[in-house]
Amino acid sequence: MKRILLTTTSLVLAAGVAQADVTFSGTAGIALIDDNGASAAAGVTAAGQAAAASAAAAAVVTAEAAKLTADAAVTAAGAAVTAAQTAAATAAATAVTTATAAATAATTAAAAAGVNAATTAARAANADMFFESYYDFDITASAESDNGVSVSVGFDMGAGNKIDYNDDDVLEAQGNSIGDADVTVSYAGWSLAVDHAGIDNLFDDDAGAQDFMVSGTVAGWSVAMTSDESASTSSYSVSGNVGGVALTLTGTDVKSVGGDASKIAASYAMGNGLTLSASVQDEDGVAEDENKVGFSYAMDALTVSYTSIKPGGVAGSDSFGDEWDFSVKYTAGPLVASFAIDEADATTVIADYALGGGASAFAAMHDKAGTNSDLTAVGLNFAF
Repeated sequence: MKRILLTTTSLVLAAGVAQADVTFSGTAGIALIDDNGASAAAGVTAAGQAAAASAAAAAVVTAEAAKLTADAAVTAAGAAVTAAQTAAATAAATAVTTATAAATAATTAAAAAGVNAATTAARAANADMFFESYYDFDITASAESDNGVSVSVGFDMGAGNKIDYNDDDVLEAQGNSIGDADVTVSYAGWSLAVDHAGIDNLFDDDAGAQDFMVSGTVAGWSVAMTSDESASTSSYSVSGNVGGVALTLTGTDVKSVGGDASKIAASYAMGNGLTLSASVQDEDGVAEDENKVGFSYAMDALTVSYTSIKPGGVAGSDSFGDEWDFSVKYTAGPLVASFAIDEADATTVIADYALGGGASAFAAMHDKAGTNSDLTAVGLNFAF
């Protein structure tokens, strides 16, 4: 009986595996990078860099001893205490407060000096060009039940750092723990995705990871909501089309972007190569509220774009055009090249060339405000 039972169980498991679709995908690449030491400096923190402000700390000890002496004199005098003794006790208490504040400021300054020195040293040590390589391997298995409920599970693994040359210019560590559970359940056009601390905030993907997302469509509009239960934060997104105008509303209550932040964006393609766009952003308590209007115009292989920005909460910059972005993109077969500049004369030049078979080559040169933000990178990426 034991042999029959084991054989039957193995058949059931095999049948279950056969019903699932398993896909494998990923990316890999190498790059030669010069980021003026920005990636090395990013790892420098106050922890381990704080310096002791010994002189200020000694002043606090001296002041506290003087206060104890003055208080003792007042106590010993009792009802016969003199005005001079009371004044001395008050002055001693004030001296302790002053010395403590000075010590705190000195310690903070010493820590900052330590961080600044360590940051400078880190930049100097990694100021020349260096190689980076990475891989990111994704595995997804999906299956659908007889009643229409579909389930997918995925995880990825990876190593190394990928240079994000066409966005924020930082080195991005690749791969998550394969123990992370990334599961999505879908039914009738709606999906529930659960991945603890692994789902992007819909308002700002740098504003903290969320734990689950519900998404679907209502009357032709795409809607989504995310939440992080432990931090009690959430984000949302609603997008659709009204009379040819594409509308998107996003928002979140994450404090790092001001709390109760929201953004409405609209774009309209006029059909002659011209696309108009506008957006309004409101973030409570921070100086990042922005209003934007812009256009892009496609002329064969060329696309020209311009955006005028009215920044919020920036002294001396509160009108449209105080900030702006301008770019030109050229597309010809496997080549895509672009040039961008803004009001601060920060320039970006990027070229991507598709080599075929999932491989591509790139070159990027970014000259931004302050040499610490400059970037030069060339490399190869491969998608499979």
